[in-house]
Amino acid sequence: QKAFACILTLSTAFFCLTAGAQKYKNLSDTTALNKAYGEISLDMSKLNTRLLEAKNKTAGYQQKTSSTASDAVNSGQNSKKQAATATSGNTSDTKKAVRDAKRADREANNAKDAAADEKKNNKKIDQLTASIEKKQKQLNELDIQRAAIMAQLNPGPKAVTDSSAQ
Repeated sequence: QKAFACILTLSTAFFCLTAGAQKYKNLSDTTALNKAYGEISLDMSKLNTRLLEAKNKTAGYQQKTSSTASDAVNSGQNSKKQAATATSGNTSDTKKAVRDAKRADREANNAKDAAADEKKNNKKIDQLTASIEKKQKQLNELDIQRAAIMAQLNPGPKAVTDSSAQ
């Protein structure tokens, strides 16, 4: 019985603290609550759209990263072979070796850029996910406040008397 009284006291204190912290408390606040709820829901849908776009870009970035990395490796190997040939002293071989080295450098830079783009996109996905979670918490808080307002309207079940017992 003491445990029940303790639990009842603690739950009442918790309810009073959370109810006191609520922004929307009365029936007159429901219009503002509904407006805030709608705005947050709209923000969430926009964030979800941006998140979906970012996730769709991820596959493209991963493909670009892997293809540019392999292109850079191939260009580097070709440049190395051409440089070995260019040591014979032929100027056309030397020019081709320089051209291949420049191509290998461009491919390596493209691979580096693709990896940076992929990393940036993953960071954006993480930020959008965190924003969506924050908005969801706000919606949950508004739901709790709406339930508290509705509880004021319907204070609870009333005792029903049986009219046939008379």
